[in-house]
Amino acid sequence: MSTPAQPCRRLVLGSSLAVGAAATLTACGDGSSAAPDNNAKAVPEPSGDPVTVADAADLPVGTSVNVAREGSKDAYLLYRKDEKTVLAYTSVCTHAGCRVGPGDGDFHCPCHDSHFSAEDGTATAGPARAALTRYAAEVSNGKILLYP
Repeated sequence: MSTPAQPCRRLVLGSSLAVGAAATLTACGDGSSAAPDNNAKAVPEPSGDPVTVADAADLPVGTSVNVAREGSKDAYLLYRKDEKTVLAYTSVCTHAGCRVGPGDGDFHCPCHDSHFSAEDGTATAGPARAALTRYAAEVSNGKILLYP
């Protein structure tokens, strides 16, 4: 009667490395096989004390800009939809936390080329899948007010 062959150390280590490498490469993929998590959140209602982040004249209709709250590291993206409407979002990319900025008609993350809709913050291209966090904002007395 023969004894079953025992796996050698090289075979066990090599198999473990192959499985680990496959798992790592899968985690670093572009996410194209993953279902997008693009659910834009409902429009937040203004509450609390607003913060003035810009003059309305500095943000013409149809344009976007990055702004920061005075005395804070928090940064936001503003999009002037029309004369009375400003949409505000976080400028932190939902993919890897890089800073998102204005793009050509949308928002763009230069780190991994993700794009987000200026209309609702949803991810439209790149590895990012989740929408940008939205904040309440309004135009009042020539100022853009943000409710962080």
